[in-house]
Amino acid sequence: METLSESIKLMFFVYALAAAISLVIAWIIKLIFAGIQMRKARAGKPGDGQTDASNEATDTTPERTA
Repeated sequence: METLSESIKLMFFVYALAAAISLVIAWIIKLIFAGIQMRKARAGKPGDGQTDASNEATDTTPERTA
């Protein structure tokens, strides 16, 4: 660096760049967690793709034995 003012300009540029990258990464992480929460909410809805285990619990037909 030739002068003090150039090094200060570079310092502010690096600081702003680091802050911008940090905010972008935080936004991406927030979107990932929001997507996970939406999947959990969708999976918890009743009558929306029940599993075999839940169907077996409500099955009232008698089992056949040989």
